[in-house]
Amino acid sequence: MRRYLIVANQTLHGPDLREEISERIRAAPCSFFVLVPNTSAAHYDAVAASAVLKQPGTWWWATNYAGPATDEEATAQARQRLDQMLADLGGLGLSVEGELGSPDPVEAIGKVLADRQFDEIIVATLPRSISRWLAADFPAEAERRFGLPVTTIIMKV
Repeated sequence: MRRYLIVANQTLHGPDLREEISERIRAAPCSFFVLVPNTSAAHYDAVAASAVLKQPGTWWWATNYAGPATDEEATAQARQRLDQMLADLGGLGLSVEGELGSPDPVEAIGKVLADRQFDEIIVATLPRSISRWLAADFPAEAERRFGLPVTTIIMKV
């Protein structure tokens, strides 16, 4: 059974990530662990998030998304996205777990890998023009540091 670590926050319900997950499910038996770095309110991008929210399967979000006003709201939104993804994947009969992690995605992955093993990391990120993760070269850093292949899904706006 292949084990995948999914790392995403605002892009967790984007169609490209969903397609990537579907491909993995069709290819072979697999399990997933969904890690949502707990991004602060100041680091949310409302324009990009609203593009994700308009995608099928995200109807439960408000249509006029302005981003969280406080870190507490950011955490609540991250938790809601995580819970929805766990329910969606679990509803398909898949083995799935998940948690909110450190705002630093490399640190968050390190903590998860201390207790679990995976075959691949799948990172879903905002578009290159606004992604803090891509600006910091996070996917390449994760691949170097943890020695696992990293597939990067860049959201289209």
